[in-house]
Amino acid sequence: MVLNEKQFDAFRMEIATFGNIPILSQYCGIGCVFCKVHTDSYLGHYPKIPPIDKEDLLKGFEYINPNVNYVRLGAGVLVAPHTDPFLHPQIYDFIKIASEHFPTKKITTVTTGAYIRKDKIDFLNSIQNYGIDLSLITMQEQREKIIPRSERERTMFLLKYAPLNKCTLMFTGNLDEIKKDLELLYELGVNKRVRQILVRRMEHTATSQPRLKKLSQACIDRYEACISWVKENYPDVVFTVPILKDVFRGGNNEYFIDADKRIKAQKEIINSLPKGTFVNLICPLSGYDYFTKAFAKYENVRTNLIENHLYGGSVSVSGLLNHKDIREQFHPERNDLMIMPNEMYNADGVDLLGEKKKELEEYYNTKIILT
Repeated sequence: MVLNEKQFDAFRMEIATFGNIPILSQYCGIGCVFCKVHTDSYLGHYPKIPPIDKEDLLKGFEYINPNVNYVRLGAGVLVAPHTDPFLHPQIYDFIKIASEHFPTKKITTVTTGAYIRKDKIDFLNSIQNYGIDLSLITMQEQREKIIPRSERERTMFLLKYAPLNKCTLMFTGNLDEIKKDLELLYELGVNKRVRQILVRRMEHTATSQPRLKKLSQACIDRYEACISWVKENYPDVVFTVPILKDVFRGGNNEYFIDADKRIKAQKEIINSLPKGTFVNLICPLSGYDYFTKAFAKYENVRTNLIENHLYGGSVSVSGLLNHKDIREQFHPERNDLMIMPNEMYNADGVDLLGEKKKELEEYYNTKIILT
């Protein structure tokens, strides 16, 4: 094993929490404008990891949730988030090992494709349960501005011949560009070979570089118009849902299905409580209006909007909520019970800043239930 105890602890946490197996921390050098490694101070909490060896990989397999359908090799969410899996000298061996170890799961690598060797495409195509999650971003004029080392020719080769699992486009704020991108993918028949074509909204944080903030804001301002067009013209294309609004229904309903399941579970909890118990729901921006409407008739329930101040920017999701933001924004008059999103906590039961739920329960002197 090449990982020391601290490195392995972070490695294990990433796998158990997110299902990603981080295999190295080498900076990829592609220079994507939205790369968060240089601006996200929180990522400094986690150690960089050297290229792992086969023993580390096999040990990491033990922490994969048996219920998930995917095993991802490469960049993590919190550990080694900035790298490209194809920088690892043993990546092709690792893909084969993972495919044989998890024959019923899909093995994937998230990559821009810049480091994939063309002479390995036949080998990758021979692995039945492997597919590339290709971060395409855009193939239009903006591409080289967003990805300085864009490897345009290699990307076209991959779109034509590589085993693709998912192809992700980033809306740049220019509707003509997303139209041309989707036309290109359909002309190449990519839509028939992938599990999913995904259109994403570009996000930024408070510490993002100015160019990203400008691009991201242009994207956000026109995202609803973009998705309305995509739904009408390419109904099989899915898209990210930054906020639970009806305009975003249809492209990826799992966000709404998950919210409805959560609301049902929360109502069951609330209905089982002693009469008069006052419940505070902690909500991120992404679901606040949706949950407020769902509980409008509950006199003993209040939804509380907690904005993502730690990261700032356009971040709206519950997975980045944290105790610090809650303590600063949530000052209840009555608080018999709190219900909070379980995504706030990693596999070790701590929030982004390393605090356990018990610490917040002691701060508010109340019980907290995660759903």
